[in-house]
Amino acid sequence: MTFVQVLELLGYLLRVVGMIVFGLGAGWLASKIFRGEGAGWQLQVAVFLGLLGTFALVGHWIPGGGSVGGFGLGAGAGLLVWGMGGGRSKGDEESSAKQK
Repeated sequence: MTFVQVLELLGYLLRVVGMIVFGLGAGWLASKIFRGEGAGWQLQVAVFLGLLGTFALVGHWIPGGGSVGGFGLGAGAGLLVWGMGGGRSKGDEESSAKQK
């Protein structure tokens, strides 16, 4: 294995990790908007279409399946982790504990 091949492999791995992080951020943003109380249906539709559009654009313009897979894993994990949290913050937990 030459030095250039090692750098290419490192670049592919960093691209996948970067897309996972970007997907986590996009999933967090989407779940925050979907859980927002003042968010209208227009904003929710825009976020959904934006998330799907980003997935399609990443798949079309960035070479390699690892980028699309990393973004999908990151966005799915972000939506599951922050979406399943119930939208409660520390202040909500403290106020419910004080009421008991």
